[in-house]
Amino acid sequence: ALLAGNDVILGVINQEKEFQQVKQAVEKGVISPALLEEKVRKILTYKYILGVHHVKPIDIRTLNRNIHAPESEWTQRKIYDKAITLVKNNDSILPVRALDKNRIAAVAIGTPEQNTFQKWLKKYAGVNTFQVITVDSIAPLSDKLKEFDIVLISVHSVPAGGSTALQQMIKNAAKSVLVLFDSPYTLDNLKPATDLASSVVVAYDNTDFAQMSAAQAVFGGIGFSGKLPVSAGGFEVNSGIGTQKTRLSYSLPEEVGMLSESLQDVEKIALEGIRQRAYPGCYVMVVKDGTVIYNKGFGNMEYSSGAKVDAETVYDLASITKAAATVPAIMKMYDEKKIRLQDNIGKFVPETRGTNKANLTIRDALFHETGIVSFIPYYTTAIDPNSFNGPLFGRKSTLHHVRYAGAWGRTDYAFIPSFISDKPSGTFHLPVARDLYASNKMHQALLKEVIATELRSKTYRYSCLNFMLLKEAIEHISKTDLDNFVKDNFYKKLGAETLTFRPLDHMPVDNIAPTENDPFFRKQQLRGYVHDEGAALFGGISGNAGLFSNANDLAKLSQMWLNGGEYGGERFLSEETVNLFTKTKSSNSRRGLGFDKPDPRNNNASPTSPLTPVSVYGHTGFTGTSFWVDPDNKMIYIFLSNRVFPERSPNRLSTLKIRERIQDELYKALNKE
Repeated sequence: ALLAGNDVILGVINQEKEFQQVKQAVEKGVISPALLEEKVRKILTYKYILGVHHVKPIDIRTLNRNIHAPESEWTQRKIYDKAITLVKNNDSILPVRALDKNRIAAVAIGTPEQNTFQKWLKKYAGVNTFQVITVDSIAPLSDKLKEFDIVLISVHSVPAGGSTALQQMIKNAAKSVLVLFDSPYTLDNLKPATDLASSVVVAYDNTDFAQMSAAQAVFGGIGFSGKLPVSAGGFEVNSGIGTQKTRLSYSLPEEVGMLSESLQDVEKIALEGIRQRAYPGCYVMVVKDGTVIYNKGFGNMEYSSGAKVDAETVYDLASITKAAATVPAIMKMYDEKKIRLQDNIGKFVPETRGTNKANLTIRDALFHETGIVSFIPYYTTAIDPNSFNGPLFGRKSTLHHVRYAGAWGRTDYAFIPSFISDKPSGTFHLPVARDLYASNKMHQALLKEVIATELRSKTYRYSCLNFMLLKEAIEHISKTDLDNFVKDNFYKKLGAETLTFRPLDHMPVDNIAPTENDPFFRKQQLRGYVHDEGAALFGGISGNAGLFSNANDLAKLSQMWLNGGEYGGERFLSEETVNLFTKTKSSNSRRGLGFDKPDPRNNNASPTSPLTPVSVYGHTGFTGTSFWVDPDNKMIYIFLSNRVFPERSPNRLSTLKIRERIQDELYKALNKE
């Protein structure tokens, strides 16, 4: 250890034995007296600098706080970040790229359950995880692993040298990455395996910090920069391949020059919202300079019960769909010169031709300046008017007995049989809610209703109908639905697995926070089905709503924009297109091209903190969500909640200004750097 560059021998079990071994090494000339004296002097120098010669009693009351201070944790993280060493990287497999093309498996050897390394790998992509206690129990997995393009093998307890099972698994894998959570000398025992592996990583020990750093380096959250301190397994001392950071990393505020203590009030404000029943739970994420520096859930998915909110909790994003699905689709088509902002809707949506919607422009729709009405009662299109007598809504009575959207409605109506069914089939294939399915005729009828709405003056008027029409344009151009288009062009490549329409097709319902208990239209608690009625009748895929996500995956999309259209070593959009869409602002309102923006002229009406720069762009969602991207400070702020649970009114999230006040704290913390 001393010859490898260490000044202090750590983890000594038998001190007397270790002392005698060092003494013998000096006597035999293996360690020179000059080297020993240099190390002793260095230790004494640092002890002197630290004032160890002045005995000062330790204050037991503050001991735990001082040892576990954020600065201490950050220092440990940085040590591991810099130490993780890439000693082999055939075909530049690491950092992993092309997440949409590569199926990835992770096999942990020496652990009975999913460990920190595997959990952190999942922050970056959909990784199938396996665990085996001993290397010899790998054999049953070998054939299964042939299905994957990349197999990440992490060794957490050293197998017997030259294990044939490990070698066979590596041979069966198309590409394999061997990650060693042990001393670099173990490379000697694993030489047959390291010769076969495509890439080899040395992480030095099996602590959580080592596993977190290694997972980030594998996917480019941090770059590899470590050097091997010894020669082992055929790898020379000081060998180490450097790579670049290409994706989000995860650390503490100290990583970007901020203080953890400066963000303490974020938690207080988030918990205030729970106490005031603005929402049962929420999730807050902050990214600065490409590093996630705040990443915390509060409360539960429901008030009385339900799972705690955590990093995996998926929320209905509501109108964030406009900015996170419709806008990137338009940006992509603009980049490929398939669409121009001055183009008319009628050019792409044949149903609008010959109507007053045909000459509305893409630009005006993005700005909400088409003159389209703000809202129509979508559900009336699905309800059979002959199934009941009298008004659908009225004063509270035994007939009008359910409260919905601020009114009292009746429930003794029926849906039009050709539009809605309680059983799925080839005809009724569009999911509206549990045991409720729509037909293509429903889609066509609702689109017809949208197109038939009156046009008013072309001033700013926020309307979801604009984005319903934009979605139709996107689908006519791409010849596929909006869901598949954004998934193939953005979400899969980003590794954003939870960023999706129709989440129940992709994840367990328990991962998804519930929204409103709808007593009138869908007559059920909504969970995994879009809250917005119009998007629901379109089958859960619409340009105005329908997208779900956790905070982490929404941050990946946001970081791609912040990077000028690039993420994970891939280019998604040209920088020119990103700048056009994120910087352009209407002269008539605070709105951008599909994005919302701060309103510095009216702080009370602004969706952001008054401290945000005017360059910020993002969007809010009716269900209690928001995201904001700040290009000036290279910062992303995401707030997700299900504030409409169990009902949409009152909107305490808005009246308490929870989202804006948390954002206040971020900018105050920035100013304390």
